[in-house]
Amino acid sequence: MNGFNTYWIIAGLILIALIIYIIKQIKLEREIALKDTTLESLEEKLKKHKLVGGRHKRTNKKNPPIV
Repeated sequence: MNGFNTYWIIAGLILIALIIYIIKQIKLEREIALKDTTLESLEEKLKKHKLVGGRHKRTNKKNPPIV
């Protein structure tokens, strides 16, 4: 009977560890998703100021810039 109780204790500890791991992964995923949206908004602001990408007013007709 003692071995049976040990089995349930170990199974319970593994289950608790698994739940904690899943919760940490969800929190990390949300944090990364927030960083992605802030990077996208920064990129849009930079495009409006023509610092990244976008068309330039002066273009070389033979060799237009790759946008």
